[in-house]
Amino acid sequence: MRFQELHESQTVVAQIIKNSIVSNKVGHAYIFSGDYEPFLIDTATLFAKALFCETPQGAEPCGLCRNCRRMDSKNIVDYIEVEPDGASIKKEQIQQLLSDLSLRGAEGDRQVYVIHQAHKMTTQAANSLLKFFEEPGVGKLAILVTTQPHLLLPTIRSRAQQLAFRPIDRAQLAQTMSEELSCTYDLAYLALTVYPKWDDAKEALGQEWFVQAYGLVVQLIEVLTKRPQELLLFAQEKWLGHFKGRNELRVGLELFEHWLEEALHLKVRDTYAPKLFKNEVALYNAFIQNRSVTKLTHAIESVHAAIRRLEANVNPQLTFERLSFDLQKG
Repeated sequence: MRFQELHESQTVVAQIIKNSIVSNKVGHAYIFSGDYEPFLIDTATLFAKALFCETPQGAEPCGLCRNCRRMDSKNIVDYIEVEPDGASIKKEQIQQLLSDLSLRGAEGDRQVYVIHQAHKMTTQAANSLLKFFEEPGVGKLAILVTTQPHLLLPTIRSRAQQLAFRPIDRAQLAQTMSEELSCTYDLAYLALTVYPKWDDAKEALGQEWFVQAYGLVVQLIEVLTKRPQELLLFAQEKWLGHFKGRNELRVGLELFEHWLEEALHLKVRDTYAPKLFKNEVALYNAFIQNRSVTKLTHAIESVHAAIRRLEANVNPQLTFERLSFDLQKG
């Protein structure tokens, strides 16, 4: 990616970053928030590349110097990326990061670290990072990438410059992916919605497991619509047998959450055309028929709470049983 490309879809964000580089007024921490993480990470990489470049043209990295080539090959030691270890970013990961940053830059006076899915930091991890924010040191830049900035600690948000990215056209991305992998557009759109990275979405689409997950979400809705008293039985016989462990169950719950969000849109505006599960219009209509906006909102909140419990290492089976109870109660 180059700044010219970034400017085409994210004019304000591109200008802010470029101005900070050219004027040598780069802050110590930024939060990149938007609906598509790969684009946010590409922008973070571009930002870092511009700072490390030996012969930039304004803010634009030359792409030819030693540091630019090393950024391209991911072989520059002063650029560090932190990703979730399982369902969360743990305190030990942040402590290791801070230990690395406490050393002077190995090859210069600049160090850049990018935290993927920053909203998945545990409270302990976020508090450890917060202490570093208060005295970051010269030449150190943090870029927190997140699709859910509201889940970050308020104290983290208040100490970083927040750059909100405009929504990315997922329809075009899904069309490209469906053509590349010869899968349905609906499945491609779902994978891009649930998986934060392009490569992860592609990998999921190559597995029968994801196709079956789609079908299980539809079955879950059918049970909730027609036989809600059988929800726990369905969970025991089918759902928990397919979604094994926290990460797989998280994917299933996120698919379910997206169904509910689409159903809510349809409830509020009956002319709405669902973007996900597009072939299930009749089931959408049956599902929302006797459910109020309040009840649909409660269901979405219940699923989101279940995802948070998973990230807090609550037992997956207990998590889904609690969700089943909340859905029936609501």
